[in-house]
Amino acid sequence: MKSVLIISYANWDSLIELPYVFAQAGCTVHLFCKQGSWVLENEYYTEWIKAPEDEASFLKELYALLDKRGNDFGWIIPGDDIILRILNDTIQDENLFYRLMPLSKIENRELLGSKAGFSNLCKKYDIETPKFMIYEAGMTVDSIASYMEFPMMVKTDRSEAGTGVFKCDNITELTNCLNGITDKTNVVFQQFIQGYDINMEVLFHKGELMVYSYAKLLKILGLHGLSTQRLFIQYPDIEPILQQIGRSFGINGFSSIAFMYDEVKKKHYLIEVDIRPNSWIYYGKFTGSDFTEGIRRIFAGDIRLVKPGPEFPKEIKVSLYKKDMMRAIVEKDISGIMYWVLNQDGSKRFIPNYDKKLLASTNKYLWWYFNDLFTNKLRKVFGGKK
Repeated sequence: MKSVLIISYANWDSLIELPYVFAQAGCTVHLFCKQGSWVLENEYYTEWIKAPEDEASFLKELYALLDKRGNDFGWIIPGDDIILRILNDTIQDENLFYRLMPLSKIENRELLGSKAGFSNLCKKYDIETPKFMIYEAGMTVDSIASYMEFPMMVKTDRSEAGTGVFKCDNITELTNCLNGITDKTNVVFQQFIQGYDINMEVLFHKGELMVYSYAKLLKILGLHGLSTQRLFIQYPDIEPILQQIGRSFGINGFSSIAFMYDEVKKKHYLIEVDIRPNSWIYYGKFTGSDFTEGIRRIFAGDIRLVKPGPEFPKEIKVSLYKKDMMRAIVEKDISGIMYWVLNQDGSKRFIPNYDKKLLASTNKYLWWYFNDLFTNKLRKVFGGKK
C-alpha cells in the first residue's frame, strides 16, 4: 500500500520537501500536524489531519486515528525529534512501538533522542566513536578533565539541531559550561576529533542499507547548528560502516548520521545518529542518492542498495536555499546572498521552483526574517532616543 502518514509535532522546517519525495514515488501523503506547521507549506500532500496543540490531546487523537484508519497507511513516520521522544517515553505496547517507531529492535529504544543512549549503544555494538564518559552525580571537573582531556565536546542528553552542544578547550570553559547546564542527567563528554564533519542522510529498511548520501559540511547556521551547504562526494568505502550501524541498531526508516573524519588516522568516528528525515533527502536527486527510488523499492519488497549512476559527478556542492539565505542574513554575508543572486555553482537549481506554495512561503519567511533582524537592529541603535 503506497500510503504514508507523516507525524509532525514540532514546527520544524526539516519536513517541507518530504511530501514531494514520497509523491514522486507514487505515494499518497497524509499529514498529522498542528495548524501553521511548516510541513503544510507544500503542494504534494493528499490530506491534512489537524492535530491539537497540547501534548496529551495530540497523542489521544493520534491513537484514535490509528485505531480507526491505521491499516490505511503503509508507512508511518514520526518526523521530528520531539514527537519521537514523546512516543518513546509513552509507548509501552511492543506491537504499537513497531508500528510507529523507526526501529526494528525495541531493545535499542534508548537511541531515540538520548545522547547517552547513543554512546552506550555504540559501546555495546563495538561501533567506533570518540572516547566518551557520561556524567554521574559527584563528578568533579578535575576528574572529568583527567579522564577525557581537552578539547572535548559536552552534549546535554536531549540536545537537538545544534542546541545543547558545547566545545570546551580548558578547565575554565568546562566549569562554566557545567554551571550553565541546569539538568546534568546523562550529560555526555565526548573527545573532540581533529578533522572535519561528514554529514549523511540514510534510508534503512529493517536494518538493511537502502540509500545514502555522503557529504563534507561546508557552512552552518550557528556555532554547532544546522548545515546550510555541503559538498556531496561518492564514497562507497563507507558502506560497511553504515551496514554495521543499521543492522546493529535495527534502524527502520530515515536517519541523519554524522561522523568526524580524523585526517591523521584516516578514520571515521561516529558522533551522532538521529532517526528521522530532514530537508537534505530531497537533494539526493542532484547527487545520485535517489531516496525516491529507495522508497519505491521498499514498497516493492526490493532491498537492493540504490547507487548513483555514471551521469552523476563524483563531487557536487549543494546549498539549502532557505537555511543558507538565513545564515547569510544573520552573518551579514553579502557574498553569501550574491551566491544565490548570481547563480554561482548553479545554485538556482536548489531553489524550490518546482513547488509554488513552498517557494512563496520560503520567500515570505526570508523577507520577514530579514525585516525582523533589521528592525531589532534599529531599536538597539535608536531605542530610548526622543
